[in-house]
Amino acid sequence: AYARGNDIEDAALARAKSNGYENISGDTSTVVTVAVTDVPEDEYCPGDATGKDITVTIVSYLDTTFAKVLGRNTIESGATATSRACGYTLEAMFNGDAIVGLKPDTVGGCAVDTGNSNSKDWTTRGGGIFSNSCLEHPNGTLTIPNNKCITTVGNANTSGGGTHNCVQENLGVSVAYEYPADITPLMPPDPCTGAITGGKYSGGGKVPTGGQTTFENGVYCISDFSTLNAHIELNNATLYVTDTSFSTRFNGGGNTGFFGKATRGGTYAGSDVYAGYYMVIKMLSKAAADSCAQYFDFRGNGNLQMVGTILAPSTCLDYRGNSTGYSTHSQMIFYEFTSNGNASIDVTFQEDENHQIPYSPSISLLE
Repeated sequence: AYARGNDIEDAALARAKSNGYENISGDTSTVVTVAVTDVPEDEYCPGDATGKDITVTIVSYLDTTFAKVLGRNTIESGATATSRACGYTLEAMFNGDAIVGLKPDTVGGCAVDTGNSNSKDWTTRGGGIFSNSCLEHPNGTLTIPNNKCITTVGNANTSGGGTHNCVQENLGVSVAYEYPADITPLMPPDPCTGAITGGKYSGGGKVPTGGQTTFENGVYCISDFSTLNAHIELNNATLYVTDTSFSTRFNGGGNTGFFGKATRGGTYAGSDVYAGYYMVIKMLSKAAADSCAQYFDFRGNGNLQMVGTILAPSTCLDYRGNSTGYSTHSQMIFYEFTSNGNASIDVTFQEDENHQIPYSPSISLLE
């Protein structure tokens, strides 16, 4: 009833009645009570959905026969049960942070590093920064909405001489991710599997034509990421990169770079799974990620004007030159997220334009 938006108490009383227990005016032999409370703050529903704890108590007063000689005319019999009902919700990945670095340790540097050269300013809008290890900020200014910053190792969340408003957020629970164990379940299915028929894998992914730069209405399988060094534009599409070793550099200038919008759910067969994903890059082992086997950077005067999540959990990303993400409405999830040169980054994350994880309504018996 709660999941459907119906009245909880009416539904509970109706179910009790169908089992033979009913509140009848003037008859106190049976009493059915329903108590509804919000799920306590220190507990939770999946995906932080709203929820209710529903307790139904039934008490019956039965007339006695032989017990009357002992002065007992009635016997009380009762039962109580509490269920938790959680509603449907869509939640952004990684707590809605705009920039995510998944490198789980500090060996060889932090998961997020604003740069050791002439790096300028980093600004995120709509979401903060999450580092699965530490955050280095030696130069420039770091501006984050509501000071939202999370790191998982050490007491300090920044180091160096940069100016920042980053304040460690206390979620009250461990926020560290085991790599790759905790990340693997978050990966969408690989559509680039099986036989190819009519330019499409049996897994659902499309095979791009030679030199294709505009991608529409589908998930496209990219086996050689280094070939994407031109103006790439998406219209209701997702790039699924299966390449396990690449070093791709966008040299900037003009319209070079990634543009366009990610897949919208419900617009083509299988689209719901990839809704909100602009690009997904196949995940590798920790050893391969540590060696930056998948390396992706933007150089020169490149501009990123894209909408949708980039999920590249084993890829090293670096902004260089005068790169800017000013028009980027994306959640950017990488193994390492760094910048160098004169890079200035401005990422505007908007939750409803990116991939969100659906949590279905759920019911559990508490006691």
